[in-house]
Amino acid sequence: MSDPNKLFDGIAQADNRMPVWYTWSFVATMIIGVCYLGYYHVATDFQQEEEYAATMAEYKEMFPEKEVVVDASKGNPLAGNPEAIAAGEQTFQQICAACHKADGTGLIGPNLTDKEWLHGNSDVALFNVIMEGVSMEQVKQNPPKGPMPPHKASLGAEKVWQVIAYLQNKNKNIKSAGQ
Repeated sequence: MSDPNKLFDGIAQADNRMPVWYTWSFVATMIIGVCYLGYYHVATDFQQEEEYAATMAEYKEMFPEKEVVVDASKGNPLAGNPEAIAAGEQTFQQICAACHKADGTGLIGPNLTDKEWLHGNSDVALFNVIMEGVSMEQVKQNPPKGPMPPHKASLGAEKVWQVIAYLQNKNKNIKSAGQ
């Protein structure tokens, strides 16, 4: 098959067999794979969806969702609060800056420092957008920026109001619902 006298870049070609340990490793992997397939997909009634549903039910029992009620007539309860603005800036830098840039001028997310607002420029509208996110269907209606994940579970109402207080301090075009 091969000529043992051939040289490639000064290296002689050898006609050695594959190492035995390598062959047995391959055979063992095939046997384990067939056993796994038979056990999980044929012999048992293992359902990934059921396990996921049980895990999610346990999680929701441990961490129940808090219903957030927003009084649209009052607006941001933390507007103008220096501690809330500082905490909101810290949260913005940690969570929001990846999409909106550290200065808020926007990357994949929209610019938060100008007069143009895609989903409303009131604090209550911002609260709803941050809590519920922006779906692909909404993005198709208001291009060119991308979708946004909901932060209801990751931030909670207080941190969202802090971020909005920070944005209101940075951009005076955000209207308070109380005005």
